Amino acid sequence: MGIERLVLKGINGIALGELFHINYGTMASIGRGQECTISYRKFKKYPRRDENDKDLLSVSRKHLRITFFNSHSIELKDLSANGTYINGKPIIKRIFITDIATSKTPYEIKLGPNETFLLTAEHEQTK
Repeated sequence: MGIERLVLKGINGIALGELFHINYGTMASIGRGQECTISYRKFKKYPRRDENDKDLLSVSRKHLRITFFNSHSIELKDLSANGTYINGKPIIKRIFITDIATSKTPYEIKLGPNETFLLTAEHEQTK
């Protein structure tokens, strides 16, 4: 059974309630910049001009890049000045996840002090 796509679900901060899919063979960037595939500026809870959210400043314009290479390996590359954490441990430049297809628990990805996502694999449906 192969992985059809990755699922990234916001569980804390401005990301709370957001849901994204990353298809097989693609790359996605996350950050505040409009050029990002997953841009905070498009989130429902993104502060408007008259609001100020200091916690969001810990999310870089280009914060993280997720590359979905093949059915058993993905790369997470930290592009930020403030750091990215996976399951509580800092990503030093980049990390490869090779058990995403078999992992029973989601990976927790944290950008700054509050912005938290869960990363899981969505498997192909067998017919």
